[in-house]
Amino acid sequence: MDHSLLPRQPWTMIFFIVAVVSAYLGSGAAARTEPAERVCFSAAETRDKILAHELFEPFHAIRSEAGRLQAETIGIKLCRWSEELVYELSLLRHDGRVIHVFIDAKTGQPIGSKNEH
Repeated sequence: MDHSLLPRQPWTMIFFIVAVVSAYLGSGAAARTEPAERVCFSAAETRDKILAHELFEPFHAIRSEAGRLQAETIGIKLCRWSEELVYELSLLRHDGRVIHVFIDAKTGQPIGSKNEH
């Protein structure tokens, strides 16, 4: 029985994994919709920012987007993207998919989403 392939199998697997990861990172699938300069705030910091900057109430954003997308809210956080304050809303659709909606915290208007379709 010829075992000449056995010593090369670990290297073949490592090469395959490196090739797949490289292809993924080189594709648009790894691209993010939010800017690199992103800082999210704690619940206490969020309350302070809402009052200090007179931001749109997150409850209204939750009701609006959850109703529009027919999904349940599983989380919301306030983040600073560069100089903008943005609510990041996570919704669970009835088919089990999680949708991320980004809402301008000043106006309450949606500015983007991930996994909506």
